[in-house]
Amino acid sequence: MRIDGVERAASNRTESDIQWTLAIDGGFVRGNRESECSSFEVLTGRLATRGRAPHVFAFVRNELPSAAERLATLVRSVTGSTHPKLSFITDGANGLQAIASRLPFPVESVLDWFHISMRVRYLEQIVAGLRAITETEKAAKSTLVARIKKLRWCFWHANVQKAESRMREILLICRIVVPETPKFSESLAQLDYRTRELVAYVESNGGSTIPYGRRYRGGSSISTAMAESAVNQVLNHRMCKRQQMRWSSRGAHLLAQVRCAVINGDLNERLTLFRQRMNELPADVAGFLSQLQRVEESLPQGF
Repeated sequence: MRIDGVERAASNRTESDIQWTLAIDGGFVRGNRESECSSFEVLTGRLATRGRAPHVFAFVRNELPSAAERLATLVRSVTGSTHPKLSFITDGANGLQAIASRLPFPVESVLDWFHISMRVRYLEQIVAGLRAITETEKAAKSTLVARIKKLRWCFWHANVQKAESRMREILLICRIVVPETPKFSESLAQLDYRTRELVAYVESNGGSTIPYGRRYRGGSSISTAMAESAVNQVLNHRMCKRQQMRWSSRGAHLLAQVRCAVINGDLNERLTLFRQRMNELPADVAGFLSQLQRVEESLPQGF
């Protein structure tokens, strides 16, 4: 048994209407020379609710039979509920939304607002930098500015259908306008690429765009910022920044468990549970020894 297999007993039962937020992000660690790849991902995040200290967690996916099962056990242990109200915030990368879909209780999937806003910002910067010389180019730029102007507003209020309509219009303009100067042509090609990238990003994370404005006004998190700070706490100080060490996935996974236990303040509790379980006999071995003892007691004394 390893310490990463030890989970605390469930906390006191909590009210089922308490809203919890789980934010998860990934950080990459340099692999050792024997690893199959030069680096691998350690998933790190926080589980939090109002009025309670957040719980930090981290693991390497390949070191677990099921990442969804591990998260489900963690959530139930911390929240004290078998079906908690949970918001699952990710940046939509590396199949993290698939983990949310495999959890054994319903969750609200939330796509990180920062990553949406950042992609919209790319479009705004490209259009702002368009160097329109001819009348055709000036008209095209004016139309593009009008289409992109309200794009962020559409996402902020979860009007995805309108946002998709505007993005299709942007792509259509990029394809039908005949640029008359090289610089304008390059900018249109870049705008087309970035718009297609945003469309693919939204489509691949369908159902995770929510009314961000309403959620933000309600005091709930709309980004993975708390998960990214957990990456800094758990990984960067020890495994990444200014460190020359390389890690096996197993070694990084186990060290991450210790780092999280230290941050959460439950290292001593986990070590105590670990030692207790190490001293416990497996149920099948204990049953066999008990049966053997009964057989021995039933035998004649002189046998």
